[in-house]
Amino acid sequence: MQSIEDYKIERFTVTPVDFPVLAELIAESFLNEEITEEMGGTIQFDEQTFNIMFGSPIISRDFFVRAIYKPTNEVVGFLGAIPRRLNMKGKIFNYVVPSWAAVHHKHRRKGLAFQMGVKLREIGIEKNVDGGFSIHEPEQHGIDTSMAVARETDLPIVKFALIRQFIVRCFDVKRISNVVRLKWFEKLAFWLFQGVPRKKCPYVRPYHPNDGELMFQMMQDHIERNEVSLVRDHDDFLWYLNQPGVNCVVYEKPKGVIKGFILAWKMNLAGFGKSIPFGWLDLVHIYRLNTKEAKDLAEYLCITSKERGWAGLQTPYIPYFESKPFKKAKFIFYAKKMSIDLFNLKKLEIPSNVSHFYFDWR
Repeated sequence: MQSIEDYKIERFTVTPVDFPVLAELIAESFLNEEITEEMGGTIQFDEQTFNIMFGSPIISRDFFVRAIYKPTNEVVGFLGAIPRRLNMKGKIFNYVVPSWAAVHHKHRRKGLAFQMGVKLREIGIEKNVDGGFSIHEPEQHGIDTSMAVARETDLPIVKFALIRQFIVRCFDVKRISNVVRLKWFEKLAFWLFQGVPRKKCPYVRPYHPNDGELMFQMMQDHIERNEVSLVRDHDDFLWYLNQPGVNCVVYEKPKGVIKGFILAWKMNLAGFGKSIPFGWLDLVHIYRLNTKEAKDLAEYLCITSKERGWAGLQTPYIPYFESKPFKKAKFIFYAKKMSIDLFNLKKLEIPSNVSHFYFDWR
């Protein structure tokens, strides 16, 4: 039986050489969750996924924590941090997102996740961040760890928002049912809505690299239209748009004028010993489009995603964009709860009863 003395919790500097090993650890951890073994439908990390999360030029390479099993010198735990600026009613704060906490299934129930959380808090204080925020699913153990860290370190944690729905677009029910346990009526609904249009609107097209600067300027709309909003870094945004596995489509009318865009990145949806390529819908900018235009853009994202071999698209739904165009494009909205919780490191005044906020997943 191992004890906590058999482990070393340490800060470390991530380099690209570490990506494959850490991606494998995260994948192993998620695949061996009880809920995954029962229901499937988890993200299976690979090197490309890890790069999208942590490969950006703005990432602090020393804002990472790992757990090492001393007898074998094996890395058995990981916790990273993604820096994000946050606009709260006109004031900009420096936040981080504690991300992709993972502990190898053979080394669980040793308090490793808790110890890594405490260490990450120490690094945050050193780096003078204002706070952090995490996304928690009620059926997972992440919320328990976050609450324990908050309780033991006098770190206020604020329930900022509750996500009540996911949205999903299915292109291939058979493939999805191999990795996700679906009820019969869910299969029927996905089957009825799995068709993708053959024709595309003449005003939609794939993203081109020279679109990036205009698209970055358009991101200001998120700040202006929401009480609380993440603020994209310029270099990070342009880097992200051009990563392998990212599918971005734009609505251009008239020629040279981009009115909207939607982005998704490829993930591996896994369960029951299998995995399939799937899309994570991440960035939606349709403020300047009417319902039909936004529907046409969403349909084109489906066309290009299916052409890439993806079996579908999904995301938790945060209502910074209208749902109607996506419903018309055959996206299915279904009940599933997640919470967004803020770690109020500097005990700042956090806006309450926020009705409009922009949040993304990378």
